[in-house]
Amino acid sequence: MESGGGRDREAEEDALTRLVREGVRPEGPGERVDLSLRKLAGELPLGVDAPSKALRKTIGGGGELLALVKFGFLGVFLSGVGLLFVALGAIGGFEWTLVGVGAVSSAVGAASLRSAYQALRNLRAISRT
Repeated sequence: MESGGGRDREAEEDALTRLVREGVRPEGPGERVDLSLRKLAGELPLGVDAPSKALRKTIGGGGELLALVKFGFLGVFLSGVGLLFVALGAIGGFEWTLVGVGAVSSAVGAASLRSAYQALRNLRAISRT
């Protein structure tokens, strides 16, 4: 049985695929600034305003691949270091500082892994176009 979140993800991936396939053509300078800000915020993939579909797919896929590698490595590293700090803080006498640093590192690592997963889903959607 599929939850409502699965349909939302499919709709989001379909919208991304359609956006890369059709492209975005801003009319004036205000729309161009809005498009640039939305790309910087991560709402739109890079290259959605490129002139051809092949360029939109290449630029968008490259940006998502870079995000996948960056957040993936960061997430794995921080999660591992966080678990190590928690384990070291719990051995012997309980050290709150080590456990706290480990918990924060693990939380940031988990958030990075979630961003990497989102980049992977976006990369798959872009490559389907």
